[in-house]
Amino acid sequence: MKISSAACLSAFALFFLCYDVVAKEENHQSIVFTRAFADNEYGNYHVAVLQAALNATPELGTTVLVPHPQPMSQSRQLVSLINGEADVMWSATSKVREKQLIPIRLPLLKGFAGFRVFVINPDKQDDFNYSIDSSTLKTRTLVQGSDWPDLTVLSSNGYNVEGEDWSLWFNSMYSLVEKNLVDAFPRNIIEVHRDLTRHSDKHVSLEQYHLLNYPNYEYFFVSPNNQTLANRLKIGLIRILENGELDNIFNYFDYHEEAGKLVDSGTRKIHYLDNPNIPYRINYARWDKHPQLAIEALRKELIE
Repeated sequence: MKISSAACLSAFALFFLCYDVVAKEENHQSIVFTRAFADNEYGNYHVAVLQAALNATPELGTTVLVPHPQPMSQSRQLVSLINGEADVMWSATSKVREKQLIPIRLPLLKGFAGFRVFVINPDKQDDFNYSIDSSTLKTRTLVQGSDWPDLTVLSSNGYNVEGEDWSLWFNSMYSLVEKNLVDAFPRNIIEVHRDLTRHSDKHVSLEQYHLLNYPNYEYFFVSPNNQTLANRLKIGLIRILENGELDNIFNYFDYHEEAGKLVDSGTRKIHYLDNPNIPYRINYARWDKHPQLAIEALRKELIE
């Protein structure tokens, strides 16, 4: 743990208290969120932020966060929200998702979701030496989830990328890397250290010299029929931005700090890509440095 502020611990504790609780009282509204895995360690940051945003708006009613009982792919999560089976999910944004669902346009990961580091079989490090350029990287065989927006981003920028049906904690991707069936797995810098801990039995490691970067913002998305919840989350996020609680929650998680070290190392060559899924760039992705810009952006999107 990096920070032990009362606000952070309060939000984090509430996550654990509420995660497996079902609202049984009539005056409690259940807010159902979707998830990729049943493992309670997955998504704990996002749920802590959700809980804090809801707690920051008590005048709008009492709520209880409830995980959807069925873990599912991102594409299935989207369908669940459209069909009213769930209320909220978190995902990298895209033009399609912003049309089908209600986006809450605050980058939950400070824009770090747009950075990818390669996971490789360490025996292949020489194939990724510092001197190689983007055109050479495009000859390497990469793997991504078959329904991930990143697959489109990489392929549209000329990278040689294959889609793979992902399994528990992306075991299939890491196995492909270990067995040299692909050259690398470009992985979100916030998630990669946790992944490598889980896959410590595999012969895989972080590539040492390169990062990919493209506009990629991870938002909460709300069911298209629930503008009331969308507004409540925007108001709640504004309040926890203003009082610093959101930054405290973010800093609670060590792997967020590790991600920052990768971005700021100064020893990696950054390869910039376009993202056809996102037709805009935002100037407040680092809301820790520009909180007022983020607050104003959320206020502008409130719908009465």
